Amino acid sequence: MLTLLYKKKFFLFLKYFVFIVGICLEKWTYVGARSENKIINNNLFKKPNIILLITDDQDKELGSMEFMPKTLKIFDSEGIEFTHGLVSTPICCPSRTSILTGKYVHNHNVMTNNQNCSGVEWRTVHEKRTFLNLVKLKGNYATSYFGKYLNEYDGSYVPEGIDHFMGLIKNSRFYNYTVNLNGKKIKHGYDYHKDYFTDKIANDTINFIERHVTLNKNVPFLSVLSFPAPHGPEDSAPQYSQLFDGIQSHRTSAWNYAPNPDKQWILQRTGKMEPIHVVFTDLLHRRRLQTLQSVDDAVEKLINKLKDLDQLDNTFLIYTSDHGYHLGQFGLVKGKNMPFEFDIKVPFYIRGPGIGKNRKINNIVSNIDIAPTILNIAGVEIDKEMDGKSFLSLILNNSNNDENGWRDTLLIERGKMPKLKRIKERFLKQKEVFSKKEIIEKVCKSPEYHGDCLEEQKWKCIKNDSFSNWNVIKCRDFIEINNKKCDCENTYKVRMKREVDNDTREKGYVDETIIKNMKKFIIKILSRWEEEFVRDHYLNNDVWHQGIIETKSKRNVFKSYNISTNNKNDEEFNKEFIPTLALDVLCLTVDSNYCESELNYKIKKLKKKLYKIRETRRKLKSRIKCNCSLINNNDRHYKSLNDYFITTNPELNISDIIYHEKNESVGVPLYGRKYKNLSKRKTKKGQLNTCNLPQMNCFTHDYTHWKTEPFWPENYGKFCFCQNTNNNTYWCLRTFNETHNFLYCEFITGFISYYDINNDPSQLSNIVYSLDINILEQLSTQLQLLKTCKGVDECEHYSSKNWNLPFLNDKFKNKK
Repeated sequence: MLTLLYKKKFFLFLKYFVFIVGICLEKWTYVGARSENKIINNNLFKKPNIILLITDDQDKELGSMEFMPKTLKIFDSEGIEFTHGLVSTPICCPSRTSILTGKYVHNHNVMTNNQNCSGVEWRTVHEKRTFLNLVKLKGNYATSYFGKYLNEYDGSYVPEGIDHFMGLIKNSRFYNYTVNLNGKKIKHGYDYHKDYFTDKIANDTINFIERHVTLNKNVPFLSVLSFPAPHGPEDSAPQYSQLFDGIQSHRTSAWNYAPNPDKQWILQRTGKMEPIHVVFTDLLHRRRLQTLQSVDDAVEKLINKLKDLDQLDNTFLIYTSDHGYHLGQFGLVKGKNMPFEFDIKVPFYIRGPGIGKNRKINNIVSNIDIAPTILNIAGVEIDKEMDGKSFLSLILNNSNNDENGWRDTLLIERGKMPKLKRIKERFLKQKEVFSKKEIIEKVCKSPEYHGDCLEEQKWKCIKNDSFSNWNVIKCRDFIEINNKKCDCENTYKVRMKREVDNDTREKGYVDETIIKNMKKFIIKILSRWEEEFVRDHYLNNDVWHQGIIETKSKRNVFKSYNISTNNKNDEEFNKEFIPTLALDVLCLTVDSNYCESELNYKIKKLKKKLYKIRETRRKLKSRIKCNCSLINNNDRHYKSLNDYFITTNPELNISDIIYHEKNESVGVPLYGRKYKNLSKRKTKKGQLNTCNLPQMNCFTHDYTHWKTEPFWPENYGKFCFCQNTNNNTYWCLRTFNETHNFLYCEFITGFISYYDINNDPSQLSNIVYSLDINILEQLSTQLQLLKTCKGVDECEHYSSKNWNLPFLNDKFKNKK
């Protein structure tokens, strides 16, 4: 009897134990499962709420997140940051379509902000398969959407799968916009308290959540907040319009790094920014940061409301942007569309139940991964037609170790796919056209560069027994680089000059040791001449270019060179002695009489310039009383405008800038007179460039553009800039793993590029010519496979380390 009772108790205990273990396993499966397809949910545990926050044009590389402390605390300290959060395409509508569908551009066919952006194909095919519709139909979620939808959305319908919709009609605005509110079009005006769009998105979302939790507490909700900031017109809330004066965090290593003859077409023809562009980028950066302050407030307000409603611990929040941005990088005034890090890397954060805090994950995650991840969180089976992959397995791995099976390559694409020649043919052709060595060899064969320097001649090519290749020499800066000894004592004594007390100079002879130590300097200046020679070649043979095309100043080259001497004041000696040495000591390739005439010419030129400055100053004094308010402490933002006009544009002198009375805006009327119509400014001598060029995306900017503070001063005038071209169509591999970190691109023009981001994080140098042709062919093959992949299985296979193995789809596997 006791034995039977014991057995009954044992079985009751065992049954109870299995039940408890089952519950624990089910909860662990929900909170910590590594399943790639779905989270197994149990009725005992409520499904989590999901909130997706999307900003418009927000950069990561230019430092915008550093000015959003509330958001950083909420997501960075309490959640996970993906340090390689990338977008598969750096264009608004295509990227937003990828977020909604989880597909690459080549599979949803929204290539630009115009064609098929909210068009017929989108509405009849892809919109029916968005994560919003799938979560509503299969996950029984209450869905809502607030803010910008798609660039060409016309407000004629409410997108499928959205219970509560407040969608912006057309592109981002902060005031004077129209929304579709659940099928009804409502216009908004210019009242900050009622109409400011960023605040309205936050307030309407909070009202929806509060109402939903009160009435349907057991039904999970999915909300999307799509903010207009920091997209143009960059209107900030009034209380933030005075912030960030003088902030220059956007000036990265690539800022104003131009021209770039080793890069794609538009960058080959884009020089350094003109002074007015520099001022514009600084002010635009300031306005963008100001708009993000309202987003920062909105995130904090949303979190506080979730806490008050006791929903925060059961809510996943994802924060990201549709793409990055550039402000002056590579000389481009503003925009997106480029395959470089500043345009494809975005803020990418997540926080929620069951995931670690204050973690950073290095794996590549993308906008195409957001849709499958949301489905995964909601317990909905992931659509196999999606190209992205749920990153839930990454965030539920509560360690900083990257997952071994995760992709290491992402496809970056912009535009339609053409049929291109084989990569080897394109590489050899490009090497012949763009390689500095090849260009010099080709151009120097012209007879015009062979004879002695004539008047107005800039370049001379030398090839003799001492050189196996052509060497480029600048006529007005000649330095003899052969091994022949100087023989010019009778006509031009070999002496050096250096400063001593009271600006007097002492003469001294330079021995052969000094000339020997100049070898490094000679190599450096020859390299600079070659770069300038190549740039001149492009400028003289191309129809269009913009910006200021110039090489580094000699002064920078001289200062960087360190020559060792026995003199006690080496540092002082270097600064003063090297320019003199470069011109006076080394033998010149022309006769000494020519050297003397060159010196006289330079003196005459300087005197003429000085006369012009004095004459301009005299005229200004007779016309305008002026005050240097430019450098007043109250106008710190523009204090360096003077430097811009002097150093960036050699055609402008100090006297070309006019200062007005204290506390008045700064004007540049002489600059405006010199460039009477900045929307029709000179691009090459004798040519004009209107702001409407075929096959190019250009814009104009003047004082009428911004309606809120800080304004663009009216007397700054109007300017034009072209930020993109139709031939800037490309497909790229962005790879990051334990051994490689690179960007490889192929352009529709046939141009190819490769950037080693480990050694060159700003992508300053295209080193494609350093690649072995076999490696190049492998990269091109992988890119061709990714350009046509469809569905998560195929796209992930060609994004993995085993991409070169045959892809076996499910049908083939089942047959096998």
